[in-house]
Amino acid sequence: MAVKSLKCLTCGGDLLFNPTLQKWKCEWCDSEFTEKDLGPGAAEASAGSDAVESYEHADNPDVKVYRCSYCGAEVVTDNVTAATFCVYCQRPIVMGSQFSGAFRPDFVVPFKNTKDQALNSFKDYLKGKRFLPNEYKNDQNIEKLTGVYIPFWLYEGEVSFNVHGEADIVTNKRQGDYDIKRTDIYEIAREGRIKIDNIPVDASTRTPDDVMDSIEPFDFSTLTAFSTNYLSGFLAEKYDEEESKLYERAKKRFEGSAENKIRESLKKYSTVRRKTDKKRLDKVKSKYGLLPVWMFNSKFKEKQYVYAMNGQTGKMTGNLPVDGGKIFMYFLTVFVIAALVIGAAGALLMEEEVSTGVIIGIVGGLLISGIATGLAVGKHKPVAKATHADHYVKDENVNMSLVQDIYLRSTEVKTKVSSSQGSQAKK
Repeated sequence: MAVKSLKCLTCGGDLLFNPTLQKWKCEWCDSEFTEKDLGPGAAEASAGSDAVESYEHADNPDVKVYRCSYCGAEVVTDNVTAATFCVYCQRPIVMGSQFSGAFRPDFVVPFKNTKDQALNSFKDYLKGKRFLPNEYKNDQNIEKLTGVYIPFWLYEGEVSFNVHGEADIVTNKRQGDYDIKRTDIYEIAREGRIKIDNIPVDASTRTPDDVMDSIEPFDFSTLTAFSTNYLSGFLAEKYDEEESKLYERAKKRFEGSAENKIRESLKKYSTVRRKTDKKRLDKVKSKYGLLPVWMFNSKFKEKQYVYAMNGQTGKMTGNLPVDGGKIFMYFLTVFVIAALVIGAAGALLMEEEVSTGVIIGIVGGLLISGIATGLAVGKHKPVAKATHADHYVKDENVNMSLVQDIYLRSTEVKTKVSSSQGSQAKK
């Protein structure tokens, strides 16, 4: 297994992939080269005198040791790392043979965002987070910021669905001294198929699944054929989770998108009772490739926080630390204002006693402050596992072959309005 680096065709210096230029730029003479100039896999072909055999660590077969051809230092990695830097001279190193055989990716999506852009995005990400601890509002809390090509499996397939049952449309109206609730009942049927291409599922045990899901979507309209050239200047890993192991994660997202399409077609109904609800996934294929991610590691009050930015689109995510004191003060402020407004309005409009108005105000204030606080805290905790793949569903790939709504019957329930309610309504 050899250590390789990408060399400038002009001076022999180090070539790094530049996300802004979408070219390779020499750090020494500033020459720029395209993929056509270099030829695919130039990093593999440029071994030459820089090729240094690696060996396994004597005490741990999962650890690989390389010797840097520039400074002679030992470079220690694990058995999934395929591109890294020498910790001493910071020269880029590509272990090309890590991507041989079954581990050779089918494609790569090159970085489009630079390290400086990633850092600025993180600073912007912190803005407007009202519960963020004051001492956390700077980039000094970032211990490590690294551009990494993360291994992903992309799944494509077709999910068919068959839903039959009954659904209700409920309307309410006032007629004289009665409230009338009318329920129109329909027989419903939804059948069809949805074809989805390129649902990404990360294939590294070292990256949090929910974080990787949360930086989506990626743009797969122009996948680039894999070349180790793109790895120069970044870290890269090969997969350590097989396609078959991750199938269930992909299946959940296929079915989730089908479910969303079904619900969208039934949104006019108040309730739906399904008697048949079947989904089947077939024609599944997968391919393996590398997607660009800027990974941030931060430590705050002895707790580790992980953030990630989509290296193609710039989308940032990560759960932020929160200040409990700020959350309490926000809850209290919203509660007091809401309780006063609701209590006063209730007492005036409903002509209730002051004590009743106070109770209404407290209940309403607790409800509103709880909802408002929950929504505000949620902005600090956006990371979640994906349950669908709607970003990758194209309208032309949705075939709703049966949409059936047959009226069956109606029911009405009349409720007499109390005299006090009737007098208030007349006013």
